[in-house]
Amino acid sequence: MKPFTQYMAEMNRKYEFVIRIAGCEMTEDTKSKINSALGMYVVETMGTAKRLPIQEHNDFVGLGPCEVHMFEVTLKYPTITPQIRQLVSEKLNISAKNVVVRTRLEEDQFDFVPAEPKKASDGSLLNNPDLEATSGQDLVGDHRSMGMIKDLQSRNYEFAAKGEVSKPADMPQNNTSPVGSRPVSKPTAKGR
Repeated sequence: MKPFTQYMAEMNRKYEFVIRIAGCEMTEDTKSKINSALGMYVVETMGTAKRLPIQEHNDFVGLGPCEVHMFEVTLKYPTITPQIRQLVSEKLNISAKNVVVRTRLEEDQFDFVPAEPKKASDGSLLNNPDLEATSGQDLVGDHRSMGMIKDLQSRNYEFAAKGEVSKPADMPQNNTSPVGSRPVSKPTAKGR
């Protein structure tokens, strides 16, 4: 038989969960819907929703970069995370894959590693983490402008050394102006 103090401790136990919702705007109406969905477990406290940065989250694999709201809920009666997930998704009328529920212990032990950025096939440099770690100071500023001037001067001398001179185009050019170069012929009145 359990001692009375153990019964009291189990009676006053709080069940803490962390809920993450992707792709759903967190308004007061949404919070009240979640509160009513979890009402059968007697919601003790419901924290304010924190908006996480828009990025690819490991919890929501197929969604890509998305907006995620996270909040904490403390319940009086025991339940399991799949049950909370189902209740929240049904009440908000969203897919169950857009809702992640963890206990406080799971959340504390969860290792938050950001999703790996995909290597861009279009050649963009921002998404390519395998860039060389060389200094870019030679490519900008006074170093670059002096290098460009030297490069342009060397090309100028190359063309002058070959002796190539541009020739005028042999094609006929239309040098008449479209405005005022042709006299306007006045129509003659017929019938007089």
